[in-house]
Amino acid sequence: MKQARVLLVEDNPIMTRFVCAALKAEDIFVTEASSGAQALQLWAAEPSDLVLQNLMLPDMDGFELIPRLRELPGGAIVPVLALSGLLTGLEESRISAVGFSDIILKPIEVSRLRQVVRAHLPQVQSPAARFGEGRRILIVDDDPTQAKLVAYRLSRLGFQTSTAADGREALCMARAERPAAIVSDIMMPGLDGFGLCAEVRRDPGLGRIPLVLMTNSYVDDADRDLARTAGADEFVVRTPSMLEVIEALRSSLARHTGVRSSVSKCATDIETVWARRVMSQLERQVSINTGIARRCSMLSAELAILSGISDALAGHHDIQAALTDVLGACVDAAGFSLGALRLFQSEPASMLKFGHWAGWSEAQIEALLNRAEHALGHSGQSLVVATPAGMRDLSPLFEQSLLTNAVVVPVVRGEVSLGTLLMGSKASPLHQEDRLAFLQGVATQIAQALTLTRAFAERQASEQKAKEQADVLRSVLETVAEGVVVTGAGGEFLLWNPAAEAILGTGSAHVPARDWPERFGLSFNDTITPVPAEQVPLVRALAGQVVDDGEPFFLNGGSGQGKFVTINARPLKGNQAVVGAVAVLRDVTEEKSTQTQLLVADRLASLGMLAAGVAHEINNPLAAVIANLDLAGESLATLSNRVNSSLELEDVSHLLREARDAGGRVQRIVRDLRVFSRAEADTSAPVDIHDVLESVLRMADNEIRHRATVVRDYGEVSPVLGSESRLSQVFLNLVMNAAQALTDGRADDNEIRISTRMDERGRVVVTVADTGEGIDPESMKRLFVPFFTTKRVGIGTGLGLSICHRLITAAGGEITVDNQPGGGAAFHVALRPAPRAARTAPRNSLVRTSAPSHRRGRILMVDDDSCILSFLLRTLEKNHDCTAVSMASDALSRVIGGERFDVILCDLMMPVMNGMELYTELQRSAPEQSHKLVFLTGGAFTAELQAFLATVPNQCIEKPFDIGELREAVRARLPAADTVVLDVSLTALGPEALDSPLTADPTTREVRSRAN
Repeated sequence: MKQARVLLVEDNPIMTRFVCAALKAEDIFVTEASSGAQALQLWAAEPSDLVLQNLMLPDMDGFELIPRLRELPGGAIVPVLALSGLLTGLEESRISAVGFSDIILKPIEVSRLRQVVRAHLPQVQSPAARFGEGRRILIVDDDPTQAKLVAYRLSRLGFQTSTAADGREALCMARAERPAAIVSDIMMPGLDGFGLCAEVRRDPGLGRIPLVLMTNSYVDDADRDLARTAGADEFVVRTPSMLEVIEALRSSLARHTGVRSSVSKCATDIETVWARRVMSQLERQVSINTGIARRCSMLSAELAILSGISDALAGHHDIQAALTDVLGACVDAAGFSLGALRLFQSEPASMLKFGHWAGWSEAQIEALLNRAEHALGHSGQSLVVATPAGMRDLSPLFEQSLLTNAVVVPVVRGEVSLGTLLMGSKASPLHQEDRLAFLQGVATQIAQALTLTRAFAERQASEQKAKEQADVLRSVLETVAEGVVVTGAGGEFLLWNPAAEAILGTGSAHVPARDWPERFGLSFNDTITPVPAEQVPLVRALAGQVVDDGEPFFLNGGSGQGKFVTINARPLKGNQAVVGAVAVLRDVTEEKSTQTQLLVADRLASLGMLAAGVAHEINNPLAAVIANLDLAGESLATLSNRVNSSLELEDVSHLLREARDAGGRVQRIVRDLRVFSRAEADTSAPVDIHDVLESVLRMADNEIRHRATVVRDYGEVSPVLGSESRLSQVFLNLVMNAAQALTDGRADDNEIRISTRMDERGRVVVTVADTGEGIDPESMKRLFVPFFTTKRVGIGTGLGLSICHRLITAAGGEITVDNQPGGGAAFHVALRPAPRAARTAPRNSLVRTSAPSHRRGRILMVDDDSCILSFLLRTLEKNHDCTAVSMASDALSRVIGGERFDVILCDLMMPVMNGMELYTELQRSAPEQSHKLVFLTGGAFTAELQAFLATVPNQCIEKPFDIGELREAVRARLPAADTVVLDVSLTALGPEALDSPLTADPTTREVRSRAN
């Protein structure tokens, strides 16, 4: 018989090798063509029996090739099958229109490929072989591809064919138009082949029709007996060549007597046998599918290994770790209990284990692998050990582990041995050859992976290698974000990538480098000074210079849409001469913008720290001013009582009250500034949100007063859990944004509404709404994106809302926005309420049963500011014995020297030794005196001081002082003359209310006051 010839037109070498191997195993000769032009030449030299053609070819479209092929001698009748990986509806209709015989979709199954090709290969037939002329055949099969193949083969014999998807549809079609014969599959949903036979034989109009049953699986005598009982003429196996089906159909049509066939048994008997045979068929299919599933599992595991190795290589991961993961996954897939892989060519030699090696030491596993490698020898062949004696020879521990068989496979690449793979199993193998083939495939892939990994580690760069990898290089250039431009010695462009054209503009690839200043508006970083043609980096590189300045240039794209780019260029040299140049362009517009924004943010942070320092420095003199005003007021009130008042004294009293009110305003401004500029850790405490909002409104008053009226709509809300400074930062951002969204000078028409409420989830919701123009839809999409701003340069940093979002989210809250373009925007901030247990009484509160009189106390005052010491003396020396020192070391010396005090008022931040250090020394030398300390602070900045104040029970009083609070703090710590204080509870000041200090004057002075 003449050997069949197939012309394969495919430009993918991997697919070509796959198809050739599959068809050559069927004794089919394959001629290969990698392009349409080559296919036409091969066909003209010698026509083939069938053409397999890819739809995507390098030189022409597959739809263009087939009509040209049909025009050649013998091409009009040859079957042409299309190969395609992705088929649209339009392409499918074109395939049918231009004359393709069939379609094979990728990925291709070997069995389906062979079956389709065999079905379309011409069969040697005599004129009498076309016995189907004038006859119509009904083909019944739920697999459309199988039905199509059967129809194709029968149509080659002259039959007219129609197809049905199951027995019910076939009965309807047969009753509508009686066929000459029916060819049906057995296994179908609904009514299967046996049922169709019974129904046809019971039908008076169809009982005489020849009916042939076919199946893809094995047929035994019981199946044929059931088929005859059900009324089938023949029951045969369907093969790719369809010869058995054709012969069965031929004999059925030839011997048909014209007498109606009948069912030989009653319906109940047929159904019983029928059900039994169906079960038998199903069990047979399950058995077949189980083996197939096992093979698929092994293939899946092998693919997993390939995938894992490729991922490890692509991601530059540890190849040994990747092998451990994927080999461990394939142990179960192949039915093994444990495995080990030893790699020779690594420093040092490494061993990977996977599976259950319980009870084995490293030395025992090493000894096992040594014996396994010795048993392999130098043959390079795999070793299967499946006998008890053989297993004992490998290792006595196998018997303890209940392992019954083992497979040892060498990991070899060419003539180089790379390692040994060993697998052990407890179960007897059902398909030992499959497992062996599987492990050999795994070992091959491991060897390839190791070889590739070691090859990648070696740096091989040569001009010839670069030419061979030109396609790979072009692919890389097309995917990188940087623009790459290559020119010849004369400046002509040889290569550029899409990124370069995107940076320079459409059509820019053909603009000579010397014309870049004029065509692209190329200027220096100042965006004004044009770059001379000879200073263009690519032109300089053609002159032999290396340009790696890194300084960005400016491309004026027109309409104000310019961009900053860096251009690095180098000459290309050959034989010491410049043969071209290469330039790499990188768009750094966003980076430059980010750097600008970060500089602004850094300046803002510096200003915040400076403001906090200024606030701290203001606190000391401000404390003296306010305290002296209070003392002056007290003295004036006493004087007024003595002289029965006068208009002059009333005027002075009025002036003092005004000065005191002004000092209070300064005090509130300083406190707000300290709270907002505070740099604190991620700590949360109960916060009164209304206090935060009022502080924010005071700070933003200058920005708001000329733009809008503030409406406060405060509800009854719980304290929230958060950081006071960070909440202040969030709401100041929102209030400032609302103010800047309004027109300046229209305060009566504009409104900023701040409302608070509790939502249904128990959260505190703060809404900041304005009556501005709202936010456009495009800006809404990027509202919380860092550095995005709609404000002009110098006004907005683009960080405010993103920081608000981050801070609120980190605190467990939520920020949303309602927006109506033209109608204003409203930001809603939902915050967690503080737990009830955390809502304690105000700090530093004193719980007393009565207010008894107290004796005079001994008070030690420690502060490096002489104004503060003077104020403290004037305030307390009338009622107490006071000692004042300006250095903590002097105070410590007095205590160590034996002096004892009832109260020690100590500034927290001082030079040389601060309040925290004094407390620590007193704890060691005079513990009872450490409890007498009351800290004074104008703001504790450092995290160390914040943590200290959070852990000690001592009271902390903030500057500027309230005279009443100061006197009460002293009085509360003195024993009463006639009453005992039952309980004094001091709550440590939390770190959220503290700020950093600035350095103080290290001058030390002492003032001693005696009571009269």
